[in-house]
Amino acid sequence: MAASAELHHRIHDELRAVRAIDTHEHLQRERDMPTGPRCNVGRLFTHYANCDLVSAGMPAQEMARVQNPDSGLGDQERWALLEPWYRRAWNTGYCEALRVACRDLYGVDDLRADTMGPLLDAMRRKVGPGWTREVFDRAGIDFAMLNPFGPLLGYNADCDPDCFIVDMVDGFSGLNVAGLAAQEGRDILTLDDYLDVIDSFFDRYAHLAGAFKVGRAYDRTLAWRNVPKAEAEPIFNRLAGSDAPGTAERRALEDFLMHHLARRCGEHGLVMKFHTGIQEGNGNIIRNSRAALLTELFLRHPKTRFDIYHISYPYQEELAVLSKNFPNVFVDFCWMWIINPAAGRRALSDMLDTVPANKIHGFGGDFIFVEGSYGHAVMARREIARVLQEKVEEGRFSEDYAVEVGRRLLRDNALENFGLAERRARSVPVQRAACGR
Repeated sequence: MAASAELHHRIHDELRAVRAIDTHEHLQRERDMPTGPRCNVGRLFTHYANCDLVSAGMPAQEMARVQNPDSGLGDQERWALLEPWYRRAWNTGYCEALRVACRDLYGVDDLRADTMGPLLDAMRRKVGPGWTREVFDRAGIDFAMLNPFGPLLGYNADCDPDCFIVDMVDGFSGLNVAGLAAQEGRDILTLDDYLDVIDSFFDRYAHLAGAFKVGRAYDRTLAWRNVPKAEAEPIFNRLAGSDAPGTAERRALEDFLMHHLARRCGEHGLVMKFHTGIQEGNGNIIRNSRAALLTELFLRHPKTRFDIYHISYPYQEELAVLSKNFPNVFVDFCWMWIINPAAGRRALSDMLDTVPANKIHGFGGDFIFVEGSYGHAVMARREIARVLQEKVEEGRFSEDYAVEVGRRLLRDNALENFGLAERRARSVPVQRAACGR
């Protein structure tokens, strides 16, 4: 047992020394961080843990009051609404990430009535300019690939270049024609007009972006039929008319557009990232989001690389087969280590017996608030170290190779597979100008 513990410590120490590339975040801009009384415990329940509390039985309207900094609740009133439900969900990975962050960043061992004062005092002192970089440094994160929530469809560059490289996002397949026309300052009257706008986005931003993110698994199936343009064009022409297309026809048009986007990503060397598997929030249709539904895209676009988020949990075994079979399909563990740490370990262990190690991206925080990313990073290194320790003890890996794989999972694979060194060098001056630095 002592030898096993020592092996784990050695591997864990090596992984903690790696400056990780965080493959996926939604982190708020520092100008949007709350200050003063608006910086309260509700900040820690704006993402993920709130879902577990609602799942445990907390009324959604009470959670909305806790999250709203202008709800008029005092600090202890806010905690009183959370506390009984937090205790019921204390066991989950989401809540563990909060405890890890509060312990290491704010010096508070857990969330309780008696720790609210010290916790909020520390939060109100620290949250603000420079906080993201400080937390990243403590978490051992070099920089993150960011999918920011912003006003622009397609690409929002106004994010700290010291912390982030920004992804292009799918502002196209959802058919927000009016929004794109207004943003671009031009009429979009035909499908060719719409495709011209898409192509102009790729010409302007694809060389700057880290990847191209598609999040459609929240509102439709990920099966994308290869629809010919002759079928899609008359549907597009009816969008603004009184004879608007129904759901099935609209979906066919979306399918046509997704294949167009996949071609453009391949032409520009831009990796497509797909949300697959579990959806954030309370209530959704999980069968819509399994990675196997993307197979037609993988087959028809062999020059386009696909990064599959959240290991398609709970369909991770299907993804292992897809990544093993398709040279252009990669596995991404972003979000996974807080969804289910034990399932993440089992999946990584299986994949390291199945999938080439260069095809696995080991960590993405996937949070709105940076404290969550910190907690997630700590948990990810711990769980990855446990899997690698087991591979050494099984005699499958040498200790040196286990450390090499760990570095690949946390840093080298992301740099290599997304081409991030070159992309970041091109994007930094653009992001500096956009955020006024």
